[in-house]
Order: sequence, then C-alpha cells, then structure tokens
Amino acid sequence: MDLKTRDPDGTAAFFSSVLGWDFAVDEEDWRRAVKISAGGRRIGGLSDLAQPVYPPGTPPHTAYYLAVDDVDRRAEAATANGARLVVPPFDAGDQGRIATLTDPSGAVFSLRQRPGPVRWAGPPRGAAAVPHHMVLVCEQPERARRFYAGTTGAPLTRATFLQSPDATPATTGPPQWELAVAVEDLDAVVARARAEGRDPVTLSEGLIRLRSPEGLSFLARASASSDRDESGRHDVFLETERLVLRPFTDAGADTDLLVALDNDPEVMRHINGGRPTSRENIRERTLPRLLHDHPCTGTRGFWAAQRKDTGAFLGWFELRPLDDHDPAVVELGYRLNRAAWGRGYATEGARALVDKGFTDLGAQRVTANTMAVNTGSRRVMEKAGLTFLRAYSEEWPEVIEGSEHGEVEYELTREAWEAADTEARGR
Repeated sequence: MDLKTRDPDGTAAFFSSVLGWDFAVDEEDWRRAVKISAGGRRIGGLSDLAQPVYPPGTPPHTAYYLAVDDVDRRAEAATANGARLVVPPFDAGDQGRIATLTDPSGAVFSLRQRPGPVRWAGPPRGAAAVPHHMVLVCEQPERARRFYAGTTGAPLTRATFLQSPDATPATTGPPQWELAVAVEDLDAVVARARAEGRDPVTLSEGLIRLRSPEGLSFLARASASSDRDESGRHDVFLETERLVLRPFTDAGADTDLLVALDNDPEVMRHINGGRPTSRENIRERTLPRLLHDHPCTGTRGFWAAQRKDTGAFLGWFELRPLDDHDPAVVELGYRLNRAAWGRGYATEGARALVDKGFTDLGAQRVTANTMAVNTGSRRVMEKAGLTFLRAYSEEWPEVIEGSEHGEVEYELTREAWEAADTEARGR
C-alpha cells in the first residue's frame, strides 16, 4: 500500500501514535522514499501529493497494489472482465511494472509486477498493528470476488467481499478497498485515536474504523488468540468471508476443543455411531494426524475452523494428499460442531479449500467420501462442485446404524473445476 497525503509529517505522526507504525526514509532507495514498517517488517510507503508527478487536486487516498506475475496479461484480463484501465502498464524503475484500474464495482486498484516474492507478513506478538485482510464493500460482492480471481488467476484468500448497505453512490461515494489491521489491544487504539482528536467508529464487537485527519481510513480488529500459535506468530492458512482456517497446535486448548467435538454423539453419528472418544485417543491418534506436514504440499492436511468475527471454534476442515509425496489427488473432509450446522459454513470452507487445492497446492483431483445415508455431507460435496462417482461397501470395525447401505465417493477434476470457473466468470 501507499499512503498518498498532502500532510506527510502529520499523517506519519498520527499512524505512528495510534497504530505503532514506523515511518522512515529508505536509505537504500535512490529516491529516499518513506517506508512504513510494522514490527520491523515493511508494509507500505508514504507519498507526498505536492510532488509534481501527481495532478493538482488529487485527494488524499491509500493506493493498494496486487502482486501479479505479468502486469500486461493481468491488466488485459481485468479489462476483458469489465474493468476500466486508468493508467496503462508502465515501467517504474526498481519499483517494477505497474498498472492502475477501476474494477466493475468502481473500486480503484493497481497491479504490480516486481522481482522476488511480495507479501504482507505479521510480526511477533505484541508488535504494531499488522495487515490482517482486505475488505471491499460493494453492491455485488460475488461478482467482485469472481472478477479478482479471474484477474489475478487465483482467489484472494485474504480478502473479504461484503454487501453494501442501502445507500446510493451519490451519498456514499464509489466503493473502495480498506485494509483491516490486527491489534493486540483494541481499547488502547481507541484511546490513542481519541487523544489525537479522532473518535473511531465502532462497526461491530471487536471491529472499528479509524480515520486520519485527512480521512485516510483503516479497519482495526482485535487479534483473537486462536489466530496465533504458541510462539505468538500469526499463522493463518486460509480465510473466507466468515471463516479463518489455521493449523492445529499440540496445546491443551486445542486438545480440549477436539475432545468436545468428538464427544458430541450427533457430530460423530456417521463416524463411529456416536460413541465417546477418550482424551488419550485424541492425544495419541487424532492430534498426530492433524499436525502432520505433507512434503508434497509443504503444509498440513487439516485445519481448525473458527469464526472470523468472534474467533469461536467451529470444527475442522481437511484437504489432504492421499500420497505424502504426490499432491495430485487430495481428500476433502470436514467435521463441524452443531452450532455451525445449517449456516453454510461447511460449503464456504469446502469451496475455499477446493480452490486452494487447484490454484496453490498442485491438486489434479479432489475426492470425498461419506456414508450413503449421510445426506447432509453429500449436499455439501455437491455445493462445493463435486459430483457423484461411485457407491461401494467396505468392512467396518464396528457396525453402526446406516453402514449396511455402504459408502459413496464424490470427485472434482481440475478440468471440471476450470470449466466451471470459466462459466461463472462469463456470467
């Protein structure tokens, strides 16, 4: 991001005081540009709108850049999907190649291609406010989600697309991207903002909107303890509109959550007939499977699922390679507590993992299995894009109700997923 301001000193002082960001001249940059860091890690820059490169009258704003593999190709894809080209692709020296566009909803964004990996990363616990996810409020959030996936070639897993309230662009202005930052002590941020003469707007419990004197806005959310592992690192695998998927840890808190999940007879009805599961079993058999890293994907195969707004534990999702050394075939699974049933969480998480498997993990086929009588799980598979492949029978260690009807397998191939994605973008 780049904070474009007519008051560089005041803007730096405000966000340094309220969010703990560090503003300093980049001594390695020939332009001596001002860089913004959080906890010692660079998260953006600051630009002075008084510079002649900016047209007179340009209002203060925050520019957001999406890192892409090929700016020209991605800009062409964006315009083909309804975007308007504002600044055509150009070479910006050591800053890489850049293009600026307006998406179909009216939100401005830029594409940047530069050598080496570019991403936001969270610093250790207790440091300054760190980038958590991006938010776009617009009239057609699903259309916007498809647009950005089609433009960048992958779903934006750390972006949230929300339905705008009943208001006209004439009164609210066009949609614009906002960065949500995670903070350790939200009350302290509110107090510091008020000390600077700015009263944040409370949007919901644990979420505020913060505006600088010039109107540069950011969302700030309280860091949930479950966003972190025991070392205090932000360690989120995937986010959807309402969910956060994170790796399990061997901490006692995660063990307690799994014991409660696996001892609900209704949750386990199609797994073991609803029989109780001991804590020892969770520690010795379940956790090692959930904590296992797969060499072929470089990540886990199971993730704890929690609500993004409250941090409440909902259960787990699985996307696990069947062969530890080959990511071609992955198994989709989910086990959610009863509080999460009937709310679309299973479908939301399953769809996101399927997209992740095909875009990032090298999967060629997703498979899922369940009891033939488990109609709820079968509906989730179908909503996630999988189709029925076969019915089969196998020996059960202990017979449970419904097992006499056998098992079913569903699948989704990369070719079918790509065809469906292309059709969705066409609509």
